[in-house]
Amino acid sequence: MKTRIFIIIIPFILLLSSFECEQTIEPIAKYEAKVVWSYLVADKGFSDLVMPFIENGLAYIAADSTLKCIKLKSGNIEWETFLGISGSRVLHSQKLLHSDNLLFLNHSNWIKAYDKSSGNLVWFTTIENFDEIDLSIMSQNGNSILLGGQGEVIKLSKLTGNIELRIELEELIPAGYSQGAYNPVISEDGFIYVPTGWNTGNGLKGNLLCYNSENGKYLWGFESPHNFDIQSCDFKDSLLIFASSSTMFALNRFNGRKIWETTVSNDAFWESVTINDETVYMGSTALAKMYAFDLRTGKLKWISEGTKSSIITIITVQNGRVYFCNFAYIYVLDASTGSVIWKGLPPEYATDKSYRYSSPVAVGEGYMVCIGNKKVYCLTDPQ
Repeated sequence: MKTRIFIIIIPFILLLSSFECEQTIEPIAKYEAKVVWSYLVADKGFSDLVMPFIENGLAYIAADSTLKCIKLKSGNIEWETFLGISGSRVLHSQKLLHSDNLLFLNHSNWIKAYDKSSGNLVWFTTIENFDEIDLSIMSQNGNSILLGGQGEVIKLSKLTGNIELRIELEELIPAGYSQGAYNPVISEDGFIYVPTGWNTGNGLKGNLLCYNSENGKYLWGFESPHNFDIQSCDFKDSLLIFASSSTMFALNRFNGRKIWETTVSNDAFWESVTINDETVYMGSTALAKMYAFDLRTGKLKWISEGTKSSIITIITVQNGRVYFCNFAYIYVLDASTGSVIWKGLPPEYATDKSYRYSSPVAVGEGYMVCIGNKKVYCLTDPQ
């Protein structure tokens, strides 16, 4: 029987988000974000964390066992579809994936595709004998969807939902052990990159594995020098970027050769690496700050103020701004300096301290959409 690493994400998130925000919220001069509309979701002890999606005046939101399409300006519902999840469990996914006229969502051992214009189910694939990883993030290229699990990676057709590959992650670990494929990504030019973590019996270790996306052949691997797992990665041009413990790494994504590494003292990284233009953005867990590194050299560009709760969410970077949620506030930073443009808590927080923003932030068309622990919110992009 294989020794596996147990992924206990939700309780960890609750621990990270247990801080009190009793201090006065500082006004940010000149910029303001207003709640345009909101609606209640069931209080299940912890919130759905699926990143919404904005397009053509509409917001697509998966929360409270329902997929909704809502008009951005008015909050009116265009359509809604029940996802077939009963009981008190929230969605296990962390991102609502989209492509052309399709929306893709994963939960437990299934992936579903929905028609974007109607909410009708297009295909439904149940993955047999699949050991999921909670809050997994699917990725895609032009033709395929990728989902990581415990000990394997699944590749499916976007058009049909048919399983095209099941890659077992047996490299760089002893026989009898299992490593989790946290958030693998797939390129357009034939590569799958898999950040992993596994339990040695004396602690965690992590690997970055590379496979051929057509036949699943193992190409190369990189072992983290730290007793720490690797939670996420991103790539641009020939570079593959990821973090382990307090160190950011860049590899040549074609052969796995290390290009640079940058270590930050007294902090640690986990999940959230994002590349935009020539900058790598990464949130930290220990000091709860956002970092920006030069893509080509690894040189540290800036460090944000501390945010009081670990940043382990999907980061959105666009229009010269960095958007993220730290399980309480939504933060908007200047992408070139790291200075705070705006930060805010839900308006209900003024009278009820239990209200928080929770999910990754969807940004587009002058709006931000975020799922909170008690309500879903649409806000104006700070102006």
